[in-house]
Amino acid sequence: MRGFLIALTFLTRLPLPAPKVEVSSEEFSRSYRYYPLVGLVIGLLLWLLAKALTLYFPPIVVGAFLLVAELMLTGGLHLDGFMDSMDGLLSARSPERILEIMKDSHIGAHACMALTGLLLLKFSLLASLTSTQFSILLVMPMLSRWVFQIGVVGFPYARSQGLGKGIHETTHWIAFLCSGGVVLGISFILAGFAGLIAFGICVITVTLWAARISSLLGGLTGDLYGAIIELSEVVCLLVAFPFLR
Repeated sequence: MRGFLIALTFLTRLPLPAPKVEVSSEEFSRSYRYYPLVGLVIGLLLWLLAKALTLYFPPIVVGAFLLVAELMLTGGLHLDGFMDSMDGLLSARSPERILEIMKDSHIGAHACMALTGLLLLKFSLLASLTSTQFSILLVMPMLSRWVFQIGVVGFPYARSQGLGKGIHETTHWIAFLCSGGVVLGISFILAGFAGLIAFGICVITVTLWAARISSLLGGLTGDLYGAIIELSEVVCLLVAFPFLR
């Protein structure tokens, strides 16, 4: 339970009481196991909001509310990693220079362009959902917070230290595969065949993308973990949409 609360505190901006005992670095690193469960909580809040808003507002307004609500719930944590990653990856520089750019907290033109494209695509997909398709809102954040672990367990860490370093060192294949089986089952229960399609395509996409980036940079970073989460949410919506009833 403590691990879940640590993960919930880190991944969301929900008003939770501070832990009575200081969180150790080992506890923080091991809390990654609860990330999909935190995603399911985020999805449940988005689903409840969509169900309430669709009674009073047109789909385009509901889509905007959902996008803003998710940003508020997460504090833009993963979006920050996405922007830093795009600034570096789209710069067409050497691997060393790309890692330097990603570490820089300033936002460049590449980050702005990538952010605009990502949010436009995500908004259009959210605004296109009907009330019978809202189940994908439960799957999307849960799946994305599991599938990023492919980058954690399958590829080296590119820096000598960093926020994601501890997660990389404490992740194990057995726990990863077991949690993946649970995520797959829940995805099918909630979204049927669309959930299976989203799961499979997200796994393939993340594996190929992580392999490409890792071969370029010699590994992945915490920013790239966040970028994977953001990209996999859009991929989940995109590939599941034609199969949602």
